Amino acid sequence: MVFGWFGKKKAEAAKAKPNVIMVLIDMVRADRRQGRRIFEELAKRSVAFPQMYTHAPYTIASVHAFMSGMYGSLTGVDAYMNAPKFDKENCKTLAQHMKEGGYRCVADFMNEKIGPHQGFDEVRADDSPHFMYLHFSYVHREIVTNVIKVYKDDDPRYFGDENRPMNEQRYASYLDLAEEYMTGLLAHLDACGATKDSIVIFMTDHGCGVGERIGEKAYGIYAYDYTINTWAYFMHPELLPSGKEIPNMVRTIDIAPTILDLCRIDPIEGSKEMQGRSLVPVIRGDDRDDREVYVETAGLDGPTPSPTEANVFCVRNRNWKLIYNSTSKVRELYDLTSDPSESHNLAGQKPDIEGPLFEKIRRRYL
Repeated sequence: MVFGWFGKKKAEAAKAKPNVIMVLIDMVRADRRQGRRIFEELAKRSVAFPQMYTHAPYTIASVHAFMSGMYGSLTGVDAYMNAPKFDKENCKTLAQHMKEGGYRCVADFMNEKIGPHQGFDEVRADDSPHFMYLHFSYVHREIVTNVIKVYKDDDPRYFGDENRPMNEQRYASYLDLAEEYMTGLLAHLDACGATKDSIVIFMTDHGCGVGERIGEKAYGIYAYDYTINTWAYFMHPELLPSGKEIPNMVRTIDIAPTILDLCRIDPIEGSKEMQGRSLVPVIRGDDRDDREVYVETAGLDGPTPSPTEANVFCVRNRNWKLIYNSTSKVRELYDLTSDPSESHNLAGQKPDIEGPLFEKIRRRYL
């Protein structure tokens, strides 16, 4: 374990810039946190963002987006196969900004293609403040092994109301693994003093379906809220309040600029600037506006697979969501106020709402 570094940093440089520990718990639905003790504990000690939304409902594009603060249409990582296309010449990563700010950066990616490597160093203990990224992938592993590889896209053994209890129970058992890990990790961080001088962030990259929509066994195929609604908890005993829940809609691309803001690092941008904005004004209460969400996905399977380019697009605000599939040319418009389950497609019935949202999709929110 390398956490012995944290809590022992008494040098003035480390005090001036807090250590950062970023923990991603892969594929934990926002609406499945209730009743779990670890989330109740985090809520007491953190600033919670339950209305955070991912840019992509699958890990590769999601991680590249929140590590760069940019959408995939800007970075080039807008499909499963496009991680090698990350525009590293013009898009700077959070780790690169942190390194330029005097941090030693360490990452534990699930695999080498999951996120951008630029800016991360080898692990070593020194007096520099540290930025550490950890990725817990067990939920993902179990879903791939026991759902994605077992069932077909329209499998009657998986989809349908009669199978939902089994699907829910299976998924809950995988969340038990995540809760065990999070509980042990937080206890270890407390024991070694890391939570006294570090910004600790627990978050997820995307959610997971349990058979709600035929064609999506788990994630990455569609853009409904059960996969795009995420969450994050930001913890620091001095820099951040405890027990505060933020009702605003925010985005995972806002995470990187928030960390830089808290660490007092002015990002030196590449030719492409971050599209995300710091959440510090939101935490202070100076910014009470919702941030409109833009989502892209490119399924490996499902009814319209497109592993090399995004073909499902979504713009979501507090009241409305428009989804567009460029392969099937199908639009879906939902009134989220009266229809939070996204059951009644109003496409073609509200042109004054649908038109401006579709224009944003057409421009890929650039």
